[in-house]
Amino acid sequence: MDNRQRAIYLCRTRVGLGIVMMLAPRTGSRLGFGSGNDSQGAAALGRAFGVREAVLGTGAAIALSEREGGQNWLSMTAVADAVDAAAMLLTPRLPLRVRLVGVLAAASAVAQFLVAQEIARDEAGELAVH
Repeated sequence: MDNRQRAIYLCRTRVGLGIVMMLAPRTGSRLGFGSGNDSQGAAALGRAFGVREAVLGTGAAIALSEREGGQNWLSMTAVADAVDAAAMLLTPRLPLRVRLVGVLAAASAVAQFLVAQEIARDEAGELAVH
């Protein structure tokens, strides 16, 4: 499997997460942050998070498929994940579960950034050949 296909799978996973968060925001919030997050505000925030994930994943997948700007979209997803990770890891007194989600977000940020770099190299090589 090449870098582009790997990146598209990562993007589709992000879209799937976004759809779950939009359709079942309380369930998604409970999985990531514990059972104390059943308020209307938590549901609204979960839906907003879901929309963000779906939009970033869809935009990146389309750009990768069209071979135009995919690395930029992947870099944006990396920044979004890095900001999430920083918020979850640097905010005092959050439960361990939230910290673990923060670690996953950090790992996702690194993975997205590395894949974006590979895609950029691949696209630069394709341009040099033509």
